[in-house]
Amino acid sequence: MKSKMKIKKTVVGSFVCLSMIFSVGSCAGDGFDEETFSSGVTNTQLESPESISFSTLSNSDGSESLKLTWPVVLGAGGYNVNVYNVNDPGNPASVVKDSIVDGCTMAFVKQEDTNYLISVQTVGNEILNNTGSQTTTEKDYKAFVETITLHEGDDIAEYVNNTMQDFSQDQEQCVNLEAGKTYHLNSIADFGLNTVTFRGNQENPPTIIIGADGGLVTEGGLKIKYINFDCSAMKTQTGVLTLGNATTSGAPATEKGSAYLIDHSIVFQGCSFKEINNSLIYAGKDNGPWAVKDFRVMDCIVEVNNGTTSKPIINFEDNGGRAIKDLSIQNSTFYNLQTNSKAYFIRMNNASNARPDKTWNDTSGSVTMTNNTFYQTMSKKDFANNMASVDKVITTIKYNIFYNTYRVQKIAGNTTKAISDNYLYAVESDNVGSLDNTDQTYGTVENPQFVGPVDKDPSEVNFVPANTTKAYSSKAGDPRWFK
Repeated sequence: MKSKMKIKKTVVGSFVCLSMIFSVGSCAGDGFDEETFSSGVTNTQLESPESISFSTLSNSDGSESLKLTWPVVLGAGGYNVNVYNVNDPGNPASVVKDSIVDGCTMAFVKQEDTNYLISVQTVGNEILNNTGSQTTTEKDYKAFVETITLHEGDDIAEYVNNTMQDFSQDQEQCVNLEAGKTYHLNSIADFGLNTVTFRGNQENPPTIIIGADGGLVTEGGLKIKYINFDCSAMKTQTGVLTLGNATTSGAPATEKGSAYLIDHSIVFQGCSFKEINNSLIYAGKDNGPWAVKDFRVMDCIVEVNNGTTSKPIINFEDNGGRAIKDLSIQNSTFYNLQTNSKAYFIRMNNASNARPDKTWNDTSGSVTMTNNTFYQTMSKKDFANNMASVDKVITTIKYNIFYNTYRVQKIAGNTTKAISDNYLYAVESDNVGSLDNTDQTYGTVENPQFVGPVDKDPSEVNFVPANTTKAYSSKAGDPRWFK
């Protein structure tokens, strides 16, 4: 909408350098380069753009940015962009103030649970004798279009499958669970193509007890936050989260075709998992193949209880799996109550197809593993298999502890590596493989001497290293154990 509304531009807190807040992109044929293009518009009172559109970008540090795009106004000298946090409408807080953009796009870091007001105003062009617009184009953006709270006793699957509205994928909605309450999931809850945050309370997480036939399914972006999962009774589903059937969901194709795309983030954050029998995430069998642009595990503790299954914890091994462009595991603990010589920690279906250039026009990709504790995941099978092994993929492995975890180097292959401050140890036995020479180049060989216990439920274990170890001194592993 066009508006002459005046907003008090109060800046709350300190500004970050604009190069960190936003990026600028130019639009073809915008008239800004007078040596190569002339719009033919002169001596004119300009109008502001007719509209503003939004899309979400995933950043390497786990944050997201909101990208703004607007149509070109011929003859313009640029655009004055302002962004306000209007959670308190009476006191709008400036997020981006009077940024002059020489182009038709910009982006800024998006905060959760925030309502924004964005304004774009066309700036005049003195050379062409064009004056700037007297009005601004304004548009609201809500971080969550729809928020619903499910109460203890409500059927999660019933709501998700039959009541939750379908929105455009650029519109995120939120399903809340009550703090500290217990829920049961005895069937499949399929979020479909929706972009959803499914969350509890950070300070007092609720618990979902997943029954024998229960599980979560998505074909779109899904962020699962601050929920404790009891997976001990699961039987039917391979993954706590399974990627659905792309051929029936209407999922979009990848940029280079031959696969189905989940363009929005899949995130586990601040969750705990009790007794996963198979996989945390599973791409399905003949469900795709799926290509996931961004998959993250952050601040989680994942207990696995298997000694005989061959199912990877991050499982893209069947025909439903294609590629993960950006994979990030940070500040988390994965531990197995048993040793396992049959399963990988992560497995892709095919090393060649796992390459980003087989799926995206942007050939870059990343694997980031920082400040994690891995205990017996897995103990005598390569840590990873069929990973993309090309130099366009950046593999970062720093400040991790790997205990009874076999052949860590398999996750990196021939990628561009940034590796430091890791600690590895293996208690060689019939079901535990010894560290090989390559593994030993990935970190310092040292027994962390975990305080323990290491074989209890997530709320009872303690993986802090002994205070006499180098791992302790460098604060390696999951940071939660040092709190």
